[in-house]
Amino acid sequence: MYEMRAEPTTAERAILVWHVIAKNDAGSTLCGRHLGTAARAVSAGPEAVTERYCSLCMTGVSEAAQ
Repeated sequence: MYEMRAEPTTAERAILVWHVIAKNDAGSTLCGRHLGTAARAVSAGPEAVTERYCSLCMTGVSEAAQ
């Protein structure tokens, strides 16, 4: 099982990109990004937030499952 974390992509935090955390390094993602401890999922709050998934991380999970 993999853990996922959302990272805001803009200063307004209007877009969240979900990354898959590497099993051997909790600060790294399968796509190679390094997420700090502040890169945790955040509440959408009253305004709508656009969310998407990192395609490189999803490819990594797919390859690991085969």
